[in-house]
Amino acid sequence: MPYLKHIYWLDPEETARLRESLESRGIKVKSAKGVVCTPLDVINKVSVVAPEVWDETCSRQGSWYRASRRNGLYLIISAFELDEVAHKKAATIRPVAFRPPRLASDEEKRDMVSHPEFVARVPEGWRKVDDFEKRIYVRWANRLGSQVEDFDFLYLTQTANHANFIKPRFYVVEDGKIIPYSIDRSAHLCSCCLELFQVIGEEYPTKFVAPCPGATIFARLKPDEYLLVENP
Repeated sequence: MPYLKHIYWLDPEETARLRESLESRGIKVKSAKGVVCTPLDVINKVSVVAPEVWDETCSRQGSWYRASRRNGLYLIISAFELDEVAHKKAATIRPVAFRPPRLASDEEKRDMVSHPEFVARVPEGWRKVDDFEKRIYVRWANRLGSQVEDFDFLYLTQTANHANFIKPRFYVVEDGKIIPYSIDRSAHLCSCCLELFQVIGEEYPTKFVAPCPGATIFARLKPDEYLLVENP
């Protein structure tokens, strides 16, 4: 079967009812632990991401979730449609043969992260990066083939990439619709889950998102293979 994920956001009561309904039909529901991206792995058929998971391994990145209208909701990721919660569907995700027209330069990235509309939306927690995390991201970038040794470059790129889904500067137009895309290679990105799950960039519900290193490691997504996110 081709790769396809269906994304839903539910309140606690809806989540409990859905879990009970699925398990009564013999469908096992997994609970994400540690990171929010493991449900994207093709082997996981139905998974639930509880709000507290956004506070675990990727707590800094989870600051965007906590500052969003999704805060407190449960994320459901399924390989098949869930008819009983169809009205709560936020997106479908599938790989596409998209290649960006061009990537962002460092100067363009600096302009993007300094735009007042974006600056006002950046959660304070996103800005607080400890030395351990800096080393991890440089290591992950190298693991995906980058020669970068400077976390400041990665932080600029990761922040500008999120900015592009809030205030698009890099996008394609299809049928008169603006479709923003990830502005750099997978090795240099972070927290693609925020765009994939419509936490960031909900104003542009169709988007082309490249997996970040975490998604390639924990969910086995292919580096630099863009995913099409569509709101049904």
